[in-house]
Formats: sequence, C-alpha cells, structure tokens
Amino acid sequence: MTGTTIATANRILLRMLEQYGIDPLPFFRKAGIDPAELSKSMVRYPWKQAVVIWKEISELVDPAFGLSASHVWQPSDFHALGCAFMSSSSLRDALNRVVRFNSLVYDVVGYSLVECDEHTVLSYIAKYDIHDEPAILEDTRWALILDACRRIYGEELNPVEVSFWHDEPGSAIDKFTEYYRCPIRFNEKHARMTFPTEVLDKPLPASNYELALALDRTLGNYVSKFEQEDIVARTKSIICEFLPSGNVTNEMVADALHMSSRSLQRKLADVDTNFRYLVEQVRQELAKSYLADRTYNLIEITYMLGFSSQSSFSRAFKRWTGITPQDFREAA
Repeated sequence: MTGTTIATANRILLRMLEQYGIDPLPFFRKAGIDPAELSKSMVRYPWKQAVVIWKEISELVDPAFGLSASHVWQPSDFHALGCAFMSSSSLRDALNRVVRFNSLVYDVVGYSLVECDEHTVLSYIAKYDIHDEPAILEDTRWALILDACRRIYGEELNPVEVSFWHDEPGSAIDKFTEYYRCPIRFNEKHARMTFPTEVLDKPLPASNYELALALDRTLGNYVSKFEQEDIVARTKSIICEFLPSGNVTNEMVADALHMSSRSLQRKLADVDTNFRYLVEQVRQELAKSYLADRTYNLIEITYMLGFSSQSSFSRAFKRWTGITPQDFREAA
C-alpha cells in the first residue's frame, strides 16, 4: 500500500532544486511526473512515485537541503489548506487545520496536536510504510510547518523542541540549529514539534474568519470526494496483490486496509459499489492489459488473475467482452 500526494505540492521540490541550480525536469520525467500537471490541484501522485525524486537527489544535495523549502513554498501549493492556514485566527486554529485536512495534501502521515500543560505538541505518525524515505524529505516537512507558523505569528516564534526520526545531519547541524533556534533531537521514535502553549491562542494580525470558514467548506468537500475515491483505489490495489493467490476475500482485503470487513463493505456501499464488483473489474482490467502485452501466455495469465483453470478464465473473459481471450489477443 502507498499514500498519495497532491500535484501542486510537488512544485515546492521543483523550486527547491532550481534554487540549488539543479534542473528538476529530468528527475520529474524519470519519475513519471509531468511538470505541466503540477498546477492541477485535482491531480494526485502515488507517494512511491514522488519519493523516487527525493531519493535520487539526496545523493546530490547537502543535508540541509530540506530547510530551503522555507524560502520557496506558497500557500496555494497546498490547495485551500495553505490559504486557510494563513487566514487562521490563532496558531492553534491553524495547526488544527493541518490535523484535519493534511490528507488532502499528503496522506502518508497523520498529524495530531496535544496540549500538555505549558507545552503543546504537534506530532505525526506514518500511515504507510515510509521507513525508506530520505532524511531531506522529513526535514522539508518540519521546515514548512515552522515557516508557515512564523509567517502568520511572527519571525520571533521559536519551538520549545523539535525531534526527527532520522540521524543527526553531520556537518549541517549548525544550519538546523540556526533555523529552529531550539533544542533538536535526532534518531527519535516520535517526530514532534513542541510549542509554548501560551503562544497558541494569541490573536493573529492577518486573520480572516469568514475567509477561513469558506475555505474550510472547500476543504471538507475536497477531502470527502478524495476519501470516497481513495477507498476504491486502495481496495483495488490490495485485490491486485492478492489475485495470484487464487482466493481474494473481503476479509483479507479489509485486514490489509486495517479495518473490519463490515467497515469495508459500508465504505464501498457509500460510493455505490461492492467488493465482488471490484474484483471483477480488476480482473477484467488486468486481463486486457496482460493479453495486449503478450509477455505472458494464457496459462500464466489465468493463474495471475486467480482463476483455477484456463476454461474458467475464458468463460469469464467472454462474459466481460463477448470474445475469447485468444480472439482479444489477436485483435490487439
């Protein structure tokens, strides 16, 4: 399983590379990301596709590369969330918007905001397996959060402490200390940024309650639409993984999605589909792709799609298309 990222957020990386004097276009094209698509807020990319760029450039840039995000990002890179953040009435209000709507931008991590007496902790956890992401990507995440907070609160804002998953960045540690202006912990189990609670409710000079509320409605509609589409995409992805085993069940897929089979059934029903239909759809899509490719023979395709025999595959394919697999292959 993998998460997704909104296309417009990838513009930040493009600008970061340009700032370093590196042509970003070859890296984006190699990863299968069309730079011309980066202005389309309804386009999303799989996280594993986008992270390819981060991994490749991590060998070309210095360990402080992620901090440069603070110089190039724009609120519109994060769709309505960036603009709503900038219109918030307080830091607490702004950070809670990140907690509520971050999945719109980047659903690979989930944020939480917890108040502990004099300190309030913003933290995130990985919703997918991202153990192999490069350190510069984690650095970018925190650099963006802090710079956004400083833009609306004031440049004098300093965290109490920041902690990272990755190891200390060697010779770049002075740049981290200069940027965060607080104690920094590396190789920690939890990624956290701690603020003095007293700063969270201070009224912000550029707040706009009506605008922020309108943007919240936009965000809510987008997230709702994304989550409905996402459950279908995630279910089909897991079905693809399990098909060769020959026995794909609702229970197996629900378990892989970390939910009960009843919850999966309900979520699919909410978007007017069901598990059996998606299995058929995945099989049909893959069958056409495999047959047109000619890399596999019919027996191999039969078992890759989870059918017990070639005859059962042929009957199903003819029911879907009106012709046999062999006829489809010849026509293709």
